[in-house]
Amino acid sequence: MMIAKTGKEARFYGLSRYFTGLPCKYGHFAERYAKSGHCIACDNKRIKNTELRAKSIKSYYEKNKQKCFERVKLQKQKNVGSAYRYVKTSRAKYPSKINALNAKRHASKLNRTPKWLNNGHLFEIDCIYKYCQSLNSVGLDYHVDHIVPLQGNSVSGFHVPWNLQVIPAKINISKGNKFVDL
Repeated sequence: MMIAKTGKEARFYGLSRYFTGLPCKYGHFAERYAKSGHCIACDNKRIKNTELRAKSIKSYYEKNKQKCFERVKLQKQKNVGSAYRYVKTSRAKYPSKINALNAKRHASKLNRTPKWLNNGHLFEIDCIYKYCQSLNSVGLDYHVDHIVPLQGNSVSGFHVPWNLQVIPAKINISKGNKFVDL
C-alpha cells in the first residue's frame, strides 16, 4: 500500500488520506484527509464533541420543556408582526407572481404539471398570469382558465401554457369544472 506525504501527492494517486510524519497544530500524529488537509484525530474529536453537545441540548430540553416552550412562544409573539408585514408587502408587490405560484402549487398538488416543462414553458405560464393581473389592475375582472380542467369529470388536462386562457371571471365561474368545447 502506498503512503503519500502530501495532500497533492495523495490526490494525484487517488488516495483519500496522507501522512506527513509531523504533528498537527494540536499535537496529533495522525493521517490527514487529502481534500481538506484536516487531521483525522481532530476531526474525530470534533464529531464526538458535536454528539456530546447534541446530547446535552436534548437533556436540557427534557428537564426544561416548559421554559423552552415559553421562550419560543415569546419569540413568535415578538416576530409575528414583521413576518406578516413581509408577506403582505410581497403579495402587494407581485400579485401576478403570487397567482402563478398558487396555480402551480394547486396543479402540482393534483400532479397535473408535467416534469418535462422547460424554463420557456414556465416563463410563458408566468406571462399569462401577469397579463391577467394587468387586466384586473385596470378594473376588469378576468381569470386564468384551464381550457381542459385539471379535474374534469369526463376529461382531465395538464397545467401547461397551451391549456391556459384568460377569460372574463363570469364565464370562468359559470364554466365550473367542466370541459366546454367552444
